[in-house]
Amino acid sequence: MQEFYYELFFEIDEDYKDLFVSFVFDLGIEAIEEINGGICVRLNEASCIDADEFSWAIEIFAEKLRINLNLDKNLILAKTTEKKQNKDWIQEYKNSVQPILIDNVYIHTTWQDDKSGFLNVVINPALAFGSGHHESTHSCIKLLQKFARNDLKALDLGCGSGILGIILAKFGCKVDICDTDKLAISSSLENAKINDVNFNKAWHGSINMSDDSYDLLVANIITDVILILEKDIKSRLNDNAILILSGILTRYENRIKEKFKDLKLIYSLKSNEWLSLVYVKEKQ
Repeated sequence: MQEFYYELFFEIDEDYKDLFVSFVFDLGIEAIEEINGGICVRLNEASCIDADEFSWAIEIFAEKLRINLNLDKNLILAKTTEKKQNKDWIQEYKNSVQPILIDNVYIHTTWQDDKSGFLNVVINPALAFGSGHHESTHSCIKLLQKFARNDLKALDLGCGSGILGIILAKFGCKVDICDTDKLAISSSLENAKINDVNFNKAWHGSINMSDDSYDLLVANIITDVILILEKDIKSRLNDNAILILSGILTRYENRIKEKFKDLKLIYSLKSNEWLSLVYVKEKQ
């Protein structure tokens, strides 16, 4: 083990943090930590990725994203780079990860035991981004327990770790998953295997690559992407289908409700500054 490592921290605008996380993984980083509203990356002195070059790449990505989205604000709110004494971060991380109970769903890691009498979901955090601790994922898991039923045809749009798709499968749904991040698909498939469930279809890409329609569609993604995909989402809903939208900051509530006003809003759930909305597509 190298004696020292570099710890790089970037505080990211909350709306775009998931895009930065995906970009970091695309750079070849295998693990990050999301803390204090940002992302933390640790690089050994012997790493093939230089700390200064990595920091520069993040700044260039932020600037190009700002230009492409026509934003008038900086997406990186703060950044630091520190050289620190090394330690066994894998064991440190294992010690820090706690299981979580959400109503009747118990989520834990591969090195923690099942909980008797509950629906157990095992998520390997080394392969995942999304384990139920974030408010939007937490809310989705509560909502799936309320609206998922056996034999529904379901889509997990933007599957991340696959946790929502896995829960849907454990409830007896026929589940498709998709994500624009290749790592998300491989993570979801590996986590499905750990949980002894199968997905009907899994693809790298978005909802526009599917010709299927669904009885239940869950999209736990950022507001901007929900708005971009609005028409594709609606076109994939069967009559009387349930649509769960999550990952919405409360300040964007009116924008989402305006875009989806042709569907019937039947339930909403707020957790801190995060909002989840449940719609039904009524039969015409």
